Amino acid sequence: MFRLFIKKWIFLFVITAFSLLIGMRIYSQFFYFFFWFLAVFAALNLAWVIVQYFSLKLYLARHTPNRTLEDGFLEIETRIRNRSFLPAFNVVIEDHLSCAAKKESRRQILLEYLGPRSFTSLKYGCVCYKRGKYRIGPFIAYFFDPFNLFFFKKTYYIYSELYVYPRTFNIQKFPPLAKGIMPWFGIETTHVSGDEDEFFGVREYKEGDPIKRIHWLSTARKRRLIVKEFQRQSFQRATIIFNLEKDKNFGEGKECIAEYAVKIAASVARHLIRNGVSVEIIAHAGEIVHIPFNKGPEHLEDIMRFLAIAQAESMVSLAEIFAEFSRYISNDSSLIVIMLDDDWKYMPAILSLQNRNVSLIPLILIGSTFLYTHDARRIAKEAKMVLRQSFNFNPKFFAQGDNLEEVFANV
Repeated sequence: MFRLFIKKWIFLFVITAFSLLIGMRIYSQFFYFFFWFLAVFAALNLAWVIVQYFSLKLYLARHTPNRTLEDGFLEIETRIRNRSFLPAFNVVIEDHLSCAAKKESRRQILLEYLGPRSFTSLKYGCVCYKRGKYRIGPFIAYFFDPFNLFFFKKTYYIYSELYVYPRTFNIQKFPPLAKGIMPWFGIETTHVSGDEDEFFGVREYKEGDPIKRIHWLSTARKRRLIVKEFQRQSFQRATIIFNLEKDKNFGEGKECIAEYAVKIAASVARHLIRNGVSVEIIAHAGEIVHIPFNKGPEHLEDIMRFLAIAQAESMVSLAEIFAEFSRYISNDSSLIVIMLDDDWKYMPAILSLQNRNVSLIPLILIGSTFLYTHDARRIAKEAKMVLRQSFNFNPKFFAQGDNLEEVFANV
């Protein structure tokens, strides 16, 4: 669009220069006629775009989902209403799509004609190449004259918030989890102790729930009343713990340790919640993040929203995080540790939780394979042999370039 605009100005300049040369060699009257013709022509086009710029009243509204998946296509519909008595011609609408790749982040659509006091819809989209939280916008409207010699632009500060969740993979088989017993389900019971070991999760406040059962942290975060919930039955709960350490985030782009860790955490959380397991998240991504035990789609949304923005900004070790939070890990539960093979030295301390009937499921990323990708398979094979001989259980191993779904194909 703008290349065409520049070409037209070059063409107009060449014609003017050519007419000047002809006029100087033939008749000055011809030159003056052609010069004034071009001047009037340009003035009329300039007047057109000025009138359109100041007279048109365009109202834009962007309709888009507030979440999508990494590498997924985001569909956007923009509705444009012309509330002016004049029609709109040759208006280019530009939307800034921060979730797209840099080359595709500016989407321009030509609005050839929009009648007075009418509206239309423009549909477009982009591929969201990377997880994160994005602010789409603003709109910029370019008003052109009929021959695209002049333009004015106007910015419409209309923004939309978008979460791009990490893309998950299917887990066919997952290691068995420990089972615990919780005393009561619901709030109005005669035997609810409220100990951490008996806490099931949280839910939205319902009329009749006692005030003393309000979970104040969740209430403040969600900006609506949330109450604690308890359960009496055999159940499963799992804590997922990981550390996105800045100095150990080997690799580049999507092929780095942090991206693999986030994708594994998201896939495991989705798998467990869909199978009725109460899930807790303990993570460090520049600051400690604790998402308490809960179930259901809303809880999965909270987890995915955090994983969308989690970055490798931690300056502490996994051992420090474990020392801080190990006492809060529930008895009779499962601990899923997403860790580097370099963190294997912390395993004896983590194994101390077995005294509280906490089963351990290590998911180990082999860090050196993200540095030496040309020899990743040999390095991974050697690391697996060494680590498996260290303790009497069989962890899951992940190397750079692995098909993560295949790792869980066999228990």
